[in-house]
Amino acid sequence: MDGLGKARQHGTQASGDNLTMQALPDTLCYLNGDYTALQDARISVLDRGFIFGDGIYEVIPVYQGRLFRFDEHLARLTRSLAEVQIANPHTPEQWRQIADTLIERNAAKATGEETVYIQVSRGVAPRDHAMTQGITPTVFAMINPLKSQSASAREQGVACVTAEDFRWKKGHIKSTSLLSAVLARQISVEAGATETILLRDGYLTEASSSNVWVVKDGRVLGAPRDGLVLEGIRYGLIETLCQEANIPFELRRISEAELRDADEVLLSSATKEVLPVSRLDGQAVGSGRPGPVYAQLYAGYQRAKQGAPAPVSNTEPTVAVTPPPAQESLIEFPSLFPIKVMGPKVEGFVETMTAIATEHDPSFEMTRVQLRDSSGGKYLSVTLTVTATSREQLDNLYRALTAHPLAKYVL
Repeated sequence: MDGLGKARQHGTQASGDNLTMQALPDTLCYLNGDYTALQDARISVLDRGFIFGDGIYEVIPVYQGRLFRFDEHLARLTRSLAEVQIANPHTPEQWRQIADTLIERNAAKATGEETVYIQVSRGVAPRDHAMTQGITPTVFAMINPLKSQSASAREQGVACVTAEDFRWKKGHIKSTSLLSAVLARQISVEAGATETILLRDGYLTEASSSNVWVVKDGRVLGAPRDGLVLEGIRYGLIETLCQEANIPFELRRISEAELRDADEVLLSSATKEVLPVSRLDGQAVGSGRPGPVYAQLYAGYQRAKQGAPAPVSNTEPTVAVTPPPAQESLIEFPSLFPIKVMGPKVEGFVETMTAIATEHDPSFEMTRVQLRDSSGGKYLSVTLTVTATSREQLDNLYRALTAHPLAKYVL
């Protein structure tokens, strides 16, 4: 019997285990075909994921109970498994069922924004560096709260530091072997910064747990898709958002000089979404404030989260388009029209949203405001009932609300 077992036999518990049990949330997880309390989940100490970090993982955002870009995350999981020669243990339908079940069965504890964490290791086998054949992969999945960025981070930008990229050359594999990422992130922790942006041989790769974007003269630049960079799911999303906003987008090698001379620098990841960098190694990036490209991409990201279509850009090439007949509109003008905005429960959120509503509807009154707390108490839903006078007015109001960093959802 091990030390932990002896401690329990005598009615006590090892201090480390006790701290772990107190820290673990009382949520349901998935482990090898079973759904169990996270604090009760157990794997063998001979699991190759534990011994070697021999496994793959994914982190999928969940907004209001909906998986965000699930197919893209699953495709990357499949690619990573193939790269390390682990047989995919589930079909796409089975993976979605696992994720949906976790979301549904943890709904009572949901805050509105979560992530589904999925991990697949090679399985349990005697310790040997060679890939053990014929063993069953260990499959684990759980729900985690998605930590939203603060309003000040979005309004003022965040600080980052740079460091030499000392990691391995298979960064395109989303491996659980994350010690190098941990060491890289600790550099920024000790510097009081948000992220460590990595440079290899004088060129930008990525950050410790984010992709990095450089904005210069209105053009968004990203590092190429190669073995030095984990192609974040936001690679495709940022490109799409740029296309919608008519922002030039290019993937190529970016020199350190270009990084330091950028008009804007942005981070993207499942948990950061898209985030502005205002200081790099103690120096201001561009104006030292979040820039216009960030504002456009952030607003587009919020629309994507809600599944809303992109607004029509005024800079689109001229194309003859016949507008739909007025009677096709489902809204009669003028009429009272409710718009729901969800954001963090912080001072000034309600006042800011109502000020935007008043700007687009001078007749707006505070009596038309309804407030509702989220189940976890961290977020606030504000329903603004405005006098809708035209489709253009509503579109402009919608854009203004979604562009504000405090607004997480606009419905």
